[in-house]
Amino acid sequence: MEGRKKRDWGTIAAVLCVLLLAVNLWQGKRLENLERRISEAQWNLSAEIKGLESSLYAQAQEKDKLVQNWNYTSSTNMEKRCLDLTVSVVLKAWREDTAAEALWVGDGNSDGQGSAPLTGDGKGTFTGVLEIPLDRGMLEFALVLVTRDGGDVRRENLGGIYDTAELLPVQCTYQGGRTTAEYMKGIFTAYGRSAELYTKADPGGIETESQVFRLRRNDEIVAEQAAEPEDASNRYSCGKLTSEAQPGDRMALTFFCRDENGLGYEFLLQNWVAVAERDVAYVDAEWEDWLKLTWN
Repeated sequence: MEGRKKRDWGTIAAVLCVLLLAVNLWQGKRLENLERRISEAQWNLSAEIKGLESSLYAQAQEKDKLVQNWNYTSSTNMEKRCLDLTVSVVLKAWREDTAAEALWVGDGNSDGQGSAPLTGDGKGTFTGVLEIPLDRGMLEFALVLVTRDGGDVRRENLGGIYDTAELLPVQCTYQGGRTTAEYMKGIFTAYGRSAELYTKADPGGIETESQVFRLRRNDEIVAEQAAEPEDASNRYSCGKLTSEAQPGDRMALTFFCRDENGLGYEFLLQNWVAVAERDVAYVDAEWEDWLKLTWN
């Protein structure tokens, strides 16, 4: 009898231990969930605070800005061989004696700097023309506004132009994937590329003439072929272009045309190195040397 009681108490103790363990696990799970919720609440609160700080900072920055809005248009100046960049700025506040000036500034001023006075219309709009050189390759530069109200001088960045080629009337995109190139018995041959012209200024159409594909060897023109217009508007296809070549010669396929003002554009399509018989290697395009402009 006494042994049976001991067994019963042992069973009860074991059951109580299991129950206690279950309670501890349940409490631990609740604590874990609570900690997770607290952590999520802290993260959400931190994110809301940062968002509010960013919003307040942006509002403060916007309030301090001089410019309400601005825009630009570009045209080619054939006489001065540059781009005329007409900049128009609308100020939030101005006075009768407010003077405004637009600057273009290259990266670290390494590409030079130019300026132009902006003329006000009496209603807060100031307009002027910057002359951007086209004889220094394709430039990346920033546009900056400077205003003077009596002795108060303020300066504000307007935005950046990443490539002067973006401002030109004629643009070119390349079609047909990689051009086929062959090098056999000292003769280099390229074919299978199309070029499509477009303009950002007037998406509806573009007028060009003298469209030709060129093959260059070590930067010298060695072959030309009149571009054949395709069914698509302003798209041209290239037949076979061939030239003698020596191992190590750099070969390039380009597309040339002139716009309605007579300015010539030459766009790089693909370039290679003639390595050895039946061996042609594609090389990275040296885009900083393109596009090439011809003024006569």
